[in-house]
Amino acid sequence: MDFPRTVSLGLAALFLAALSCTPQASDVQRAEPAVRASMVLASTAPEPSFRLPARKGPRPETTDAPPGTPLAHRQLSQIAPTDLQERLFTRAAALPDVRVAPSGISVPGARAFWLRPEAVRGPRSAFQVGTEFAHIHPAEDGSLHLKFPPEMARRVFQQGWGMPHPRSGTPMLFGPRDEAELEVVWQLLLRSYAWAHDGQDVGVTVE
Repeated sequence: MDFPRTVSLGLAALFLAALSCTPQASDVQRAEPAVRASMVLASTAPEPSFRLPARKGPRPETTDAPPGTPLAHRQLSQIAPTDLQERLFTRAAALPDVRVAPSGISVPGARAFWLRPEAVRGPRSAFQVGTEFAHIHPAEDGSLHLKFPPEMARRVFQQGWGMPHPRSGTPMLFGPRDEAELEVVWQLLLRSYAWAHDGQDVGVTVE
């Protein structure tokens, strides 16, 4: 009786079966949008060990959007590559209880993340309008407006990742310029979501 060989073959078969269930990059690209979003979403909870680094380089140029004018608060330079904008959008759109719709407060073309009303457990200050907690601006801009607890917003500004809206004070988060910045912006967006969805103030430690 070749028992060890039988066990080895069985384990090999299980390993191959597990591999066949893991989505490959080509599978993700071919999937329907809703399925693709769920396949690329690694986690819906902020990473507790995340440390917020200082953003490299100078702050991007932005519009001032002075009071009494129709000008929007926009990012004008250091624009995020469109593929990174779309990857960020896809992740956020897949968060539980989030629906995507036009922003109720931003420029035409801004895509907003709204919580389903029955899922809201955060304070009113976690939302911009209605149940909209964040939105991403059109591709020629690529920045986001989203809500943070006050101390969280202060640290984001301190580390150079954003700035307050000149009229409302709502934080602007600059679009990610590369893969590393995509992960930083994602962790910050998850914290905005956690505050709106669960009322959790998940702060950050700065580097």
